Amino acid sequence: MQFGLLLVTASIAFMVYEAVAGDSSHPDITVQVDATVPTSSGFLVKFRAVNAGGSTVEGLAIEGVLRNGSDVLETSDTVLEWVPAHSEREGGLFFSADPRQYQLQLRAKGYENP
Repeated sequence: MQFGLLLVTASIAFMVYEAVAGDSSHPDITVQVDATVPTSSGFLVKFRAVNAGGSTVEGLAIEGVLRNGSDVLETSDTVLEWVPAHSEREGGLFFSADPRQYQLQLRAKGYENP
């Protein structure tokens, strides 16, 4: 019984500490390519979105642009529903052309506050 009370008290103290002194810095999102995989209908670019900031983001829009010099060949986009502070999430973008043959740019476009 005393051990349970200790755990509950410690949990409450931790939540209060995080609310008062926790990292509440802005989101800091970077997007990096993990792999490019051929599929039956084109190519899948697997990526990782890393949130190094102290705020969680919701509905994180990710865009991939495939370029040949200054010409845009195609774009692909997706939304990651939830990326907590100091965490990472994985996703994928589909392209018809092989991204390994061109310049691929991935970026975070926007998010919502939870």
